[in-house]
Amino acid sequence: MRRSSTSLLLASLLTAVAGAGATAQAHDRTEHDDDGHGRADRFEAELEPVNGDGDGRVRLRERDGKLVVKLKAKGLDDGIHIAHIHGMAEARSECPGSSFDTDGNGVVDLLEGLPAYGPVQITLSNGLSDVGTRLKYRRSYTQRDNGGSLESLGDLSQYAIVVHGVDLDHDHMATNTDAAGDGQPNPADNEISMPALCGVIEVD
Repeated sequence: MRRSSTSLLLASLLTAVAGAGATAQAHDRTEHDDDGHGRADRFEAELEPVNGDGDGRVRLRERDGKLVVKLKAKGLDDGIHIAHIHGMAEARSECPGSSFDTDGNGVVDLLEGLPAYGPVQITLSNGLSDVGTRLKYRRSYTQRDNGGSLESLGDLSQYAIVVHGVDLDHDHMATNTDAAGDGQPNPADNEISMPALCGVIEVD
């Protein structure tokens, strides 16, 4: 059962990498001020390391059925960095600490961190373009990954943002989905799905 659910979760994550451009309904753009129309709710998340190093900040603005996200991160391992809003409307999400490393291998993998940050709600990444040791983009979204409305999320301050991508095999690139080389789908050796940074969303 665990292998089946793991395979499905990793498959959905990698599908998000290939098709995330469809989720990001607007392209990157330059930050600008509100035009005075509608009601804007502002939030932010301070990104801190889950595995490895790095840090960052995410600012979010929700208005008139649109969510604008401005993400900055640095100090990441070079490679692919998918980012998501995780969580559930019924419970406040958290960022996993070292106690979530249940297999004792020294890293908190995707599934081990799931009880803390919850399932993916919105994929922030734009295909495979989010690579390197730094991230900086501003994008807007009009729906959740499942096609639901943004309003159905409820209060954003009960969610978390996770940036994935950690170099495990020490080749200086976070791109390997099978760092152990055993040909088995396993979140513990998947560099692309490995959580790198996490931050709880709070009211700005």
